[in-house]
Amino acid sequence: MKKLSLSQIAGLSCMIFAIFFGAGNMIFPPAMAQLAGSSTPIALLGFVLSDVGIAVAGVMAVVIAGTSMNELASRVSKKFSLFLSFAVYLCIGPLFALPRCGSVSFEIGLLPYINNQPMLFSVLFTAVFFGLTFLLSIRPGKIVDIVGKVLTPILLLTILALFIAALMNPLGGVGMPRGEYLEIPLFKGIIEGYLALDGFAGLVFAILVYQALKQFQITDHKTMVKSAFLCSCLAGLLLILVYTALALIGLQTSSMDLFANGGALLSYASRTLFGGLGGFILGAAVVLACLTTSIGLSTSFADFICSHFPKLAYRWVLAGVCLFSFVISNVGLSMLIQIVLPVLIVLYPIVVVLIVVSLLDPWLKDHNRIMLCGMLFVFPFSLLDGLKNAGILLPGISAWASSLPLFNLGLGWLIPAIIGCVIGYFVRSEKPAVGK
Repeated sequence: MKKLSLSQIAGLSCMIFAIFFGAGNMIFPPAMAQLAGSSTPIALLGFVLSDVGIAVAGVMAVVIAGTSMNELASRVSKKFSLFLSFAVYLCIGPLFALPRCGSVSFEIGLLPYINNQPMLFSVLFTAVFFGLTFLLSIRPGKIVDIVGKVLTPILLLTILALFIAALMNPLGGVGMPRGEYLEIPLFKGIIEGYLALDGFAGLVFAILVYQALKQFQITDHKTMVKSAFLCSCLAGLLLILVYTALALIGLQTSSMDLFANGGALLSYASRTLFGGLGGFILGAAVVLACLTTSIGLSTSFADFICSHFPKLAYRWVLAGVCLFSFVISNVGLSMLIQIVLPVLIVLYPIVVVLIVVSLLDPWLKDHNRIMLCGMLFVFPFSLLDGLKNAGILLPGISAWASSLPLFNLGLGWLIPAIIGCVIGYFVRSEKPAVGK
């Protein structure tokens, strides 16, 4: 029975880390730490539990179930699986996350150095960005080597440089917690980790983990699950270490006036610590973080489309998604975000229920019915949450929903989910479960 070598474990773990670690993952921990102040360790623990925990759980749920999110969701029904898979892949792929990778890279990596014609430079920059995404994704079998063994070490070195400089030359003292971090730092961290929506990424990127293991000639399912668990946990550990390093930088600014966002905070820190070179170091880190995520998203999306439409060539699907993302990153991204983000907020609680119940499958006798009941109870509340995010309020209903426990924190679906799953557990189906 073949097992992974240490080199393969390191490469795959670094690849998983890098495709998870986008620009949003880089700028949020320092922003959270500035608000949390002396409560940063507790808030960071909460953030890690929900963000890293859900992401790793998503990968494992798919690998245990089979090869892709489609197989995992088919435990509910094939039609549901098809709808959910296409919705998630489109939303966090070419309709949202992919073009955002290009635009964020430009805004932080190049825009601060441009005095005129920003639109022209945006077009040129994103053309190069998505051109590189295409070239580095054209051979899926080489993703581990390209991302895990080349790009990730460079990304980690840039973050390490910022961390060591902040340790040697602290930016400032530790301040008191602000806002909700003063009273409920752990719960606030859990909420913010949940709202990072990295559970979607776990489901989408799982197909890359599966393909990498197949490339390493791991064919036994039990060995594949163990290998995926080991590499996902190591990737999660890397995420925790990087989040901690970035949070330390934010913590050192917690006695200062609040920055507009984590990007502005890191820009201040990098320039203070390194002078003119600081902007280049931060820009390189952000561009690399976005590029590795872009490679993971484009490869996963192209693989997913080709699995459903075998006659389509992977190369042409990849080219199409990169070209579409290039166009959207320059024209229409803001409008798409206003449409797609509420959809993601509606779908995310359903995805979390799917992941959690799937992982509890060995201890459940009828997981299909539990999933279905949990999702049916969740959907009305996640729909109301999505409508609220879109600025759509339903007379009477929205006011009633806002009075429910946790609704204003974005977790109004949690208690209904538990109730639905409990009902599904005790209400037995006389028919055999689907797929059994």
